[in-house]
Amino acid sequence: MKFLLMSVLVLSLSLGGLALAQDAPEIPRVRGTEPTEAAAGVGPAIWVHPSEPSLSLILGTDDELGLAIYDLEGTLLQLLETDPLTAIDLRYNVSVGGDEIDLIVAGVDEEPLLYFFSVDSESREVSQIGELEVGIDQAGTCLFRSAATDTLYAIVVSEDGELEQWALDGSGEAISGGLARELEVGGEVEACTTDDFHAAIYISEGNAGLWRYGAEPETGTNRTLVDFSQVGNVAALGNFVEDIEAATVLELADGAGYVLVSNEAAGLVNVYDRATNAFLGAFSIADTVDPNGMAAVPTALTDDFPAGLLMTTNDETGAFSLVSWAEVASALGLESDGDYDARTDLSRDAAVVVPSLETAPVPSGTDAADDAAFWVHPTDPALSTIIGTDKTSGLVVYDLAGNILQEINIGDVNNVDVRYNFPLGDQRVALVSATNRTTNSLVIYAVNPETRQLEDVAAGEVVSAVSEVYGFCMYLSPNTGDTYAIINSADSGDVEQYLLSATDDGRVDAELVRAFSLGSQTEGCVADDETGVLYIGEENAGIWRYSAEPDGGEDRSLVDSTEDGNLTADVEGLAIYYGPDGTGYLIASSQGSSEFAVYTREGENEYLGSFRIVETDAIDGVSGTDGIDVISFALGEVFPNGAFIAQDDLNINPVENQNFKVVDWAQIAEALGLMVDTSFDPRSVGAE
Repeated sequence: MKFLLMSVLVLSLSLGGLALAQDAPEIPRVRGTEPTEAAAGVGPAIWVHPSEPSLSLILGTDDELGLAIYDLEGTLLQLLETDPLTAIDLRYNVSVGGDEIDLIVAGVDEEPLLYFFSVDSESREVSQIGELEVGIDQAGTCLFRSAATDTLYAIVVSEDGELEQWALDGSGEAISGGLARELEVGGEVEACTTDDFHAAIYISEGNAGLWRYGAEPETGTNRTLVDFSQVGNVAALGNFVEDIEAATVLELADGAGYVLVSNEAAGLVNVYDRATNAFLGAFSIADTVDPNGMAAVPTALTDDFPAGLLMTTNDETGAFSLVSWAEVASALGLESDGDYDARTDLSRDAAVVVPSLETAPVPSGTDAADDAAFWVHPTDPALSTIIGTDKTSGLVVYDLAGNILQEINIGDVNNVDVRYNFPLGDQRVALVSATNRTTNSLVIYAVNPETRQLEDVAAGEVVSAVSEVYGFCMYLSPNTGDTYAIINSADSGDVEQYLLSATDDGRVDAELVRAFSLGSQTEGCVADDETGVLYIGEENAGIWRYSAEPDGGEDRSLVDSTEDGNLTADVEGLAIYYGPDGTGYLIASSQGSSEFAVYTREGENEYLGSFRIVETDAIDGVSGTDGIDVISFALGEVFPNGAFIAQDDLNINPVENQNFKVVDWAQIAEALGLMVDTSFDPRSVGAE
């Protein structure tokens, strides 16, 4: 039986590899580089000359001698005999010691050491300018420049599956580095490459798969399997045959382009769409054995490389094979024009702001913090609070310094919202309601303005009919003055709307008055108490606009999409910034990109731009956000311009349980050219 299974596996691998090879065109090699004396080329990089592309250089590491420098004819111009080197990467216009240089980093073979080099653009000479001791013996090295913070990182991976990310600092005379992140990324790791625009790291894990991680330190351990090896996978064959080796990103404008990966055992190079990571095909290179280390640029260099250059190692010669990208693109139907400037600094359009303060961590560990809402004190806005959810414990109330005032341990509370002026007995109170996944119910509290704490006022348990309560928001109708609670479900996209009413004994009851479904998982929702509009986020689809009235039916329109819009799934929290006369903004958490998209509140919700929350020296940035809230009203001297709050998925400075980050609204307004108007008082809505 063991022999039979092994025979099936071998046959499957053979057929899979044969199918890949049969479908793959062979691309001619323009030429090879001149081998060094050791003929031990490992990792290539391409340096593009700033004014004359034909004078560009090929940089190749040699795992016996050091660093070799070639012209585009493949002629060896210079050899820096250092230690044996492996992987190599470069970035342009890096500030070091007050000068802008083109920085090259190369890893010392099986040592915890990186060497730095620079290129003189006039002489084209390469010189070593420093080194950095890291914490692991490196098998692969790559660079990542953050579009959000402009921080340059060196990323090092070991054969044992360790990853270290080092923030490089060139402010002194020499380059220094600080450890920003450590990860365990798998088994036998071969290489890494990065994508600055999409903030991604690609890790080649030997016989397992090609993985994509977030490149910002804030993105933690989340990863996506791009493709996998056929080894050990008979039923669903991947597009690799055994070894998955080095990879490179061919960058085109606006995030387009391709990820190229060495399918070494098959003698192929696999091609993936840069944005979606969809497999697009494979090709072989004539007269090239076991293509491994790779580099590519899409810039026209010479007549031989009119649309760019692809280079790989060639085990047969111990040097590098040079291929015209135009030939590859023509064979596979890919983009190719040669107009792109490889020296362009790639950046996303998102503006950057920093947190003004952060709350204390929620009591529970793992994935616990989720949503937050501001409550404004009736007489002194400086005494206002933040009400946050801990979805493994309950509710947490904070003051405006981020200190915990109250913890309510009632279960897995997911989303929370606040509405003022609810008539209860002989007074008007601020109601705080939330979804409790432990009991699949709606919980209802009133804020005691004297203590600033929450008091249970529910008339009884309000159990939902949806399979799992999840997202939540409240609505105070401008037409009737009634207050509603709106529940979304975790899986099917079912929505329930409850009318909240006071009982004779001073409690709050809930009556189901509307139900409909979006069709797939929803969470974020927000209702506009002036326009009567309800916005709901369908996590993998986009933002939908409904009527918030109980007789509003199921008519809807799409505000923005994750498919071809300005959002990256999941769509999570939604919030409304109230300006005067119906103006203001709708804000959405674009969780997949760790950005926040801003739309006009009025009209057709025109997209205005996005922003990120990045770290300060004292507070880490924000990533993977679930719930958000915003308030345009001044909250004392702490937030005189209003404030925005976001859940932070990874609280890393220091490493603690999740928490919430708060940003002064004036920062966001300045970054995106938005209004600052504190005239809207949320306590006035529904007042007599």
